[in-house]
Formats: sequence, C-alpha cells, structure tokens
Amino acid sequence: MAPVQTQPRRHQWDESLRVGLLVVFFATWNLPIAFQQTALGCLLAFLGYTLWQARSIPRTPLLCPILLFFGALLVSTVLSPDPLQSFSGYRKMWLMAGGLAVFVLVRDRREVENVLTVAVWVAGAVAAYSIVQHFTGIDLARTLVGKESNLDPFWFGHGYRAKGLHPSGITYAHALLFPLGLITAWGLSPGRSKTQRLMLGVGWALMVFALFFSLTRGIWVAYGVLLVVYGLVRGRRAWPGVVGAAAVCGLIFVIAGEGVRERGGSTFDLQANIDRSQTWLANLDMIKERPLTGWGFGNYKQFREAFYQRYPKTRTNAHAHNNFLQMWVDAGLIGLAAFLFLIGSILAMGWRAYARQRAEPLKSLTLGCWLGMVGFLIGGLTQYNWGDAEVALVWWATVGLMLRVSDCVEGTDKEGLVRGISPDKLT
Repeated sequence: MAPVQTQPRRHQWDESLRVGLLVVFFATWNLPIAFQQTALGCLLAFLGYTLWQARSIPRTPLLCPILLFFGALLVSTVLSPDPLQSFSGYRKMWLMAGGLAVFVLVRDRREVENVLTVAVWVAGAVAAYSIVQHFTGIDLARTLVGKESNLDPFWFGHGYRAKGLHPSGITYAHALLFPLGLITAWGLSPGRSKTQRLMLGVGWALMVFALFFSLTRGIWVAYGVLLVVYGLVRGRRAWPGVVGAAAVCGLIFVIAGEGVRERGGSTFDLQANIDRSQTWLANLDMIKERPLTGWGFGNYKQFREAFYQRYPKTRTNAHAHNNFLQMWVDAGLIGLAAFLFLIGSILAMGWRAYARQRAEPLKSLTLGCWLGMVGFLIGGLTQYNWGDAEVALVWWATVGLMLRVSDCVEGTDKEGLVRGISPDKLT
C-alpha cells in the first residue's frame, strides 16, 4: 500500500510548498532586496522543478514581444564599442523570470486575490513603519545588519526622508506605487462593506503619508494621474470617490509638514530641477553619437563620463533618469522601438484582462495592477526604475499576474490547462 500513498503525499507537499513560496514572494514586495531576491530565487527553483515534472515548456502571449526585445538588445550589443562588457550587463535580466514563475505557479482567481491581499497588507505595515521612521530616524534595514543609519534629514523642515526598508526614498516610493494602486482600486470598488472600506482606507492613508514623506515628486505626480485614470476607466459613478481621495491627499499634503510642502512647490521649478534637465541633455548627446544601435546594453557607465563633463551642473550620472532615454542610449532606436512594443503589448494584455473580468474583487484588483504598471511608466519619465532591481521585480511579478488573470478570464483554468501544461503535471 505504501507506493499507492506516495504520489498523493508528494502532491500535497508540492502544493503546500508552491502556495507558501508564492505568499512569501508577494510579501517581499516592499521588503529589502535581499529578501526579494531570495524569495524569487526559491520560486524560480520550484518553477524549474515544476517544469521538469511536467516535461513541458509554458507558452505566453508575450513570447514574441520578449524575443523581439532581446533580439534588438543583442543587435546593439554586437555592434557596440565593447560587446563583452555589454554581455555582462545581461545578468540583471534574470528578474524577468519572476513573471514567468508567477504566471505558471499561480493557478486560479482565488490565488491571485490571496497573493495580492498579502502584498497590500505587508505594504501597509511597512508604510506605518516608514511614518515612524520619518519622525524618529529609525533605520531597521541597516541596524539589523550592523550598519549605521544613512537616512537623509529633511534639508528643509523637520524629520527624515522615509525610505521604508529600501536603500533610498526614491526606490521605496516607486515600489510603493504598485500596492497603492491596488488598494486604491480595491477600496473604491463597489460591493465593499463598511468594515472593509474602513480597513482599506486606513491602509491607503498610511501609504499616502509614507509616499509624501519619501519626498519623491515623480511618484506624487504619477499617483495623481492614476486617480484621474481610475475615474476615466470606471466612469462618472466613480468620480465622487476619486474627488474624495484627491481631497484627502491634499489634506495629508498640507498637514505632512513644511518640508513636504516645500518639496512639492519645487516640482515645476526649472531652476530647482536643473540637475535633472542637464542629465537629460547629456544623454541626448550620447544618443546623437550612436542613434540607431546605441552604446550597448550594460555599457552606460563605461562611456557616459565624457558627455556629462559638458554639463557641470549635473550632480548624478548613474543613469539617464528616464526609462525611454536610457533604452535609446543603451540599445539605439531599434532597441527603443522593441521596448515600446513590449511595453505596449503588456499594457494591452492587462487591459484585456480587466475589460473581460466580471467577478469582484478580482476585477478591481486587476485594474489596480494595470494602474500600477501605468504609474510605473509615468514614474519612469523622471527615473530609470526599469533598471532598479527592487522595483523591476515587482513590475515583472505584476506582469505575470496579469497573464494569469487573462488566462483565467479565457477559461483556461476551468479546462484544466495552463498554456499547455496540465495541473496534474504541474504538481
């Protein structure tokens, strides 16, 4: 009888491990990068085990756009001034595999809802900590590893620039935008009880406070755009909620302190932002030198210095501070076109998943994911967040979820198939 019981028992252990790894992975969305990458590594190891068991390779609607994108990058690399150095930069691309892992390992609507709920509530807890961090200067992420705090005191007003458990306030704000988009769409969606709305409202307010204390103006603008887009998508019945949320954001902005208000006032001050504009000019000069094929992905640091020397008011030269400029510099016009096609395909896929979904709260959560991706791209107009590991990891996990929701809408999970892999083989 023992051999008969072995298979069900292994199936049970595999299922428990699969669910546990997914929950831990989504819980790390706003945790330190070491936690994020460790969770992703474990998830990818389980994905490899799963695919080995199934003896099958999953197919996704994004296969062609991704292959086209990598093909364009390879062209830029081969034709770059230093192909070997460029190839070494491809090691950062492993984060994209997180999208495939989520797509394959998340099974159905209920699991999508569960993992997103975990991500939202952990983000709310980190936001509460970030508010305390702003007032007290506590820096657990560095204290726990025996390092001194590197929090930045407000250069105007009082308090510290909140960064959560990430290395900087900018990275934290960009990562926070995803759960903030989720909790916004979830909280404003129909069918929520008063208790649910109260809990979601508290979590949302904590995230908004943390966002303001991060002093990241690009994400402030991105979230404002998200509220408007939410109203346009949901229609006129949603506008009272949107206006109410905007009014509360305005109130929080006012009471958040002098430092936050002064930072907000500098958003459209050209003189105050001359560093960023000079950075863009330096990168436009790099593009003029090699417009078609670029300098090669991963070669940026090697060739940037001569161009930045032309603009002495530039203080930061780590990257182009714009996703699209960075891609143009790295991979030329060919790579930029492939990047835009990939991004467009992802957004179109996410929109279809939302438009075809009927069940709540999954419909609202799907919209929240889509809004998070839109916000990511808006934030990417002033920051190279596509190259920020902490943020890119969340982006690709969201892409994988949207693929999964799209399959669920099409009834694939009801038919017992995950893009060519049957559930019994997956376990």
